[in-house]
Amino acid sequence: MGFEVGKTVAGYEIVEVLGSSKLGVAYKVRNVFAQRFEILKILPKGGQDNEEQTARFLREIKVHARLVHPHIVTFYNAREIEGQLVMTTEYVPGITVAERLEVGPIAWKDAVKYACHALSALECAHGSGIIHRGLTAASLVITTEGIVRLSGFGLAKSIGDPQLTAVGTVVGALRYISPEQVQGTALDARCDIYSLGVVFYEMLTGKLPFEGKGQFEIMLAHVNAAPNHPSDVNAEVSRELGDIVLKALAKEPGQRFQNAQEFRAALEHVGAGHGQDAALASMGAEILAVPVDSAVAQASNDSQSASQLAFPWQESPVQPVAAAAFPVTPSPVSVNALEAATAEGASIFGDTFASKLGISLAACIITLIVGSIASLAVLAVTKP
Repeated sequence: MGFEVGKTVAGYEIVEVLGSSKLGVAYKVRNVFAQRFEILKILPKGGQDNEEQTARFLREIKVHARLVHPHIVTFYNAREIEGQLVMTTEYVPGITVAERLEVGPIAWKDAVKYACHALSALECAHGSGIIHRGLTAASLVITTEGIVRLSGFGLAKSIGDPQLTAVGTVVGALRYISPEQVQGTALDARCDIYSLGVVFYEMLTGKLPFEGKGQFEIMLAHVNAAPNHPSDVNAEVSRELGDIVLKALAKEPGQRFQNAQEFRAALEHVGAGHGQDAALASMGAEILAVPVDSAVAQASNDSQSASQLAFPWQESPVQPVAAAAFPVTPSPVSVNALEAATAEGASIFGDTFASKLGISLAACIITLIVGSIASLAVLAVTKP
């Protein structure tokens, strides 16, 4: 039994059916009282009579309700409506990573950011003793602000929860499950590291690391096959970043990143390194683009050494020098040199002006004296 689209039940207006699986049916609803959209999930038809499905649904409620984190879809409520157990969670506008990948691979910087968001969510879950076990590209939602939110806790369990799956049964999404999930052995948080490694590989390359003609081939590949290096699939992916992906996809849990924090730190290190290189290049371009004052330009033309000090990133025609060996900002020594050159020019101008003024004054005085003597002589001769 489900709900009819367009009807309002217990304060929830049923807007549309979002999806259905053996784990439940999800509806987009409008909370009439809170005036917001939410996701309402119920057990599928016949699921109420299945003890395992009911127990799993109850466990999803208990597990999800414990997780409050900016990168995890928020749990709202659990209740009975018309005799059916339902749960409501946050409705996050956006698209899933799986939907985004339909148009091709994701730029590596965005892929790193999305993976770090997911790992931050896993840190919260693992810190609470919860394993997701069902992480896929469809369980990561990219919001309109470019933030990733983790959802899909239908297979999640706490470390101490009883085993609901029969021994030998594979649990998880086939293309994203870890080798230990395929083999049916005991699981810990490192199975989520592997699954996110698969998603990250897919984001960078647009392809899954393991494909096959059937389920058995795919499971066998998870256990035995080595994936192609991401940089060989997509040339825009660096070897260093590709190596991080392959470490997350290691067959043995002990050879992977041992926790989400370690995985995230490795990605942030790569992202910061490339970001610093870009920032330095941008800073250098901005400095080179600054207009040069004519007086400074003239001083630089007059002194080759001053030019080399003022712009140390420029390549010398005699001996190339690596830009990284010098500071990006102009050297204080070069500024002093230019100030000294300007002061020296001013001093020379002042001395020249002073000397010319002195000569002019002396000439005027001499002329005055000579003129006075001549006038006196004329007066003496003409006097009766």
